[in-house]
Amino acid sequence: MQAKNEMDLTVYVPCYNEEKLVARTLDTIREALAGFALRYEVLVYNDASTDRTGAVVAEYIAAHGLEGPFTLVNRERNTGIGINYFDAAARGVGEYFIVVFGDNAGPVEALRRVFNLIGKADVIIPYFDTRLFDLRFNGDHRGFARRAISIVFAWLVRVISGHNIKYFNGFVIHRRANVLRHRTETYGLGYQAELLCAVLSEPGTSFLEVKVFNYDRVEGMPTAFKFKNVRSVLGSLWRILKNRRFGRPEKPRRHGLAD
Repeated sequence: MQAKNEMDLTVYVPCYNEEKLVARTLDTIREALAGFALRYEVLVYNDASTDRTGAVVAEYIAAHGLEGPFTLVNRERNTGIGINYFDAAARGVGEYFIVVFGDNAGPVEALRRVFNLIGKADVIIPYFDTRLFDLRFNGDHRGFARRAISIVFAWLVRVISGHNIKYFNGFVIHRRANVLRHRTETYGLGYQAELLCAVLSEPGTSFLEVKVFNYDRVEGMPTAFKFKNVRSVLGSLWRILKNRRFGRPEKPRRHGLAD
């Protein structure tokens, strides 16, 4: 890949009380990027954790001699994954931008699949083969409640946005310039759906969808169901509907599924 920027990829790692998982997440990122000729940086956001998340990250960076390409950003108050996402995009210098969550839910092979597609489209969208009542392995290891919410949320976004893609969250790769152009002040997890709908509505945007699998978190509890996060997601859905381009807008240039 021939990137125009000095840095090819900025990786944003959001963390809130992830002291037991964040070191494994950083290991996963490094392993997934090994073998790629990508110049990358990793920005770890400790979002006012009440445990040792910040200390664990600082110790990891020092122990592995990663000062420079790895940066720890400590928030004094809980700012939210969405706000920090856009802050990291502004702080970073990579041509492309991705979020990798601090709970180590993204397997090495899944990350490699999306990294391998960098440069082939403006947006690389991973998705899970989510089947609510299928107990067989299908790539989505999350619990029933999280799968159900994910299915309903994706359906709602498709209906109100008019964008018929499979998934509106996860470790999407964007051109960082597009992220900065569509910056919002969204606190919660709806930020990615808002961003995707805005970027995909731009004439000439190209994108690819790639099937991946995930892990469920093995430590701690997810924060997605907290009231302020639910309220933020509802706000995102409203803004997606309000900003929808009705009529027959130009569709993205490339709509395909990667092998």
